[in-house]
Amino acid sequence: MIEIRNVTKSFGKFRVLDDCTASVAKGSVVVVCGPSGSGKSTLIRCINGLERIDSGEIVVDGISVSAPGTDLNALRARVGMVFQSFELFPHRTVLENLDLAQVRVLKRDRRAASERSMVLLERVGLTDQASKYPAALSGGQQQRIAIARALAMDPVAMLFDEPTSALDPEMISEVLAVMTKLAEAGMTMVSPARRGRPALSAGCE
Repeated sequence: MIEIRNVTKSFGKFRVLDDCTASVAKGSVVVVCGPSGSGKSTLIRCINGLERIDSGEIVVDGISVSAPGTDLNALRARVGMVFQSFELFPHRTVLENLDLAQVRVLKRDRRAASERSMVLLERVGLTDQASKYPAALSGGQQQRIAIARALAMDPVAMLFDEPTSALDPEMISEVLAVMTKLAEAGMTMVSPARRGRPALSAGCE
């Protein structure tokens, strides 16, 4: 599903990834462990082209991320990304946040998009929050909404950029519960985790 081959990435003179090679099989859960600043988030962002690699190759579902002519927008629609800071649109309701990309990118009509959004809100336990704005929700609720938004694009894999690092301890378990259900359903997932912080029940790879 995801092949990382001899990837190198530097920021100026600082080499963050050095000849990195890894393989993520379809339906597997990989947790990338390491201390802060070790390149975990950079690796995640390279997988869907948010960061350009200096050398090597990353292939996602048969598509070479850095190859000339690769449609990165189309690729990102197939690879869900959940950021640690949620990245929800503050001026749109929860339902509108989930509908937007479905309508604009997948070209679903608004009714079909909203029906799909409500199914996903039920999946993450937040159907009663559909008409609220992100500011009215807790951090854990916002992150669950962000996960539902990513799932609305029907991705083949999900990337998580330390999804619990911005949450209070009592909110972490509700997000991890959603992620665990995704893993049990066979979603291919990659997530970084600092050593000593809770991650999915799958071990570090």
